[in-house]
Amino acid sequence: MRCFLAIELSDEIVEGLEDLKRNFKIDGIKLVEKENLHITVKFLGEIEEKTVEDIKSMDLSLEPVESRIKGLGVFPSENYIRVIWVGASNLVPLFEEVDKRLQDLNFKREREYVPHITIGRVKFLKDRKLLKERIEKYRDIDLGTLYVDSIVLMKSTLTRSGPIYEVLERWDF
Repeated sequence: MRCFLAIELSDEIVEGLEDLKRNFKIDGIKLVEKENLHITVKFLGEIEEKTVEDIKSMDLSLEPVESRIKGLGVFPSENYIRVIWVGASNLVPLFEEVDKRLQDLNFKREREYVPHITIGRVKFLKDRKLLKERIEKYRDIDLGTLYVDSIVLMKSTLTRSGPIYEVLERWDF
């Protein structure tokens, strides 16, 4: 099954993201559904049921941390935009620790960490200039502080209308 580890967002952060997303209702951009907004800690990909059970039995409780949800960015570059995201500060140590704990299950360590919330994916662009203007306008957006005190193991089921996420396990800390 397709899984990832994630940080869920507070209602206040989600509402701020929803307000921001309205500015990116541009032809060719698929916005992430409200209920699917999250911070991916580690994408696990297609994993066996046994691996899911092994992950569920791990201790992934860490120290709570405050993360500032701010700054608009894109992947892979300004000249070739495929993903539009909002940054999440102060989470790299948490990501590194999760990565370290998953090594025993043969998950590869990430090369770099860019904690973020994906708000939209670019499928095609009719108006590149408009998108670049919006990115520039909201580049310094600050949606406030997220108190991170849990991680969830999510199952992702891909459907024609978009992914459906289901929480399989939660670690509170």
